[in-house]
Amino acid sequence: MSTYGLSLLPLFIGALLLHPKDQDSLISKSGLNGSFISGLAIGALATLPMFIGYAFKFSLIKEPDFNSLMINTVSAGFFEELIFRAYFFGLVYRYTRLGFIPAILATSFVFALLHLYQSQDPVELALIFTTTFLGSVLFGWLYTEWRFNLWVPIALHILMNLAWMLFNVDDTAAGNWYANIFRFLTIAIVITLTVIKAKRMHGGLQVNRKTLWRKS
Repeated sequence: MSTYGLSLLPLFIGALLLHPKDQDSLISKSGLNGSFISGLAIGALATLPMFIGYAFKFSLIKEPDFNSLMINTVSAGFFEELIFRAYFFGLVYRYTRLGFIPAILATSFVFALLHLYQSQDPVELALIFTTTFLGSVLFGWLYTEWRFNLWVPIALHILMNLAWMLFNVDDTAAGNWYANIFRFLTIAIVITLTVIKAKRMHGGLQVNRKTLWRKS
């Protein structure tokens, strides 16, 4: 956690210096002023397939390490979303004219690289990279579509990690076919909820042809 804190300090300073005349607070720029309840509800509903599916197939870990569990769920989910989605992606996308694709690609590439410590096998490394890269794109898209409410990707990230760690699913982010079936169901649910919400409440998707590459 201290490592995350040290990493955030210069990022926060940079965020404060960005658009100094801007009246938005640091909390607002990061998206932490969004609805925590909404984020938690969306994350909980979407991850039901993972918790239920894993409960049938995999056994609960017998002696959970509380510190490891906290670091890999709450700390990882909160700080990774704050650093990679709110700062590296969010500030670029929100405060420049770059579109979604150029804003998310570099962030997702770095995010995926940082997860390659999990294995030495080339095939598994490719799967880990692909999984985490696409996960980063998904979280960035959710952050955008929920009007920069960071609690949505935070809650989803934490709960997906929690389901993965509470049960003996896999030692890496790649997962096996059974584990990924329920992970894909979770992704399908959160995408469906987001599209329905965008069309009914927000006047359409924020990421569209006009915002994919460069915003007008």
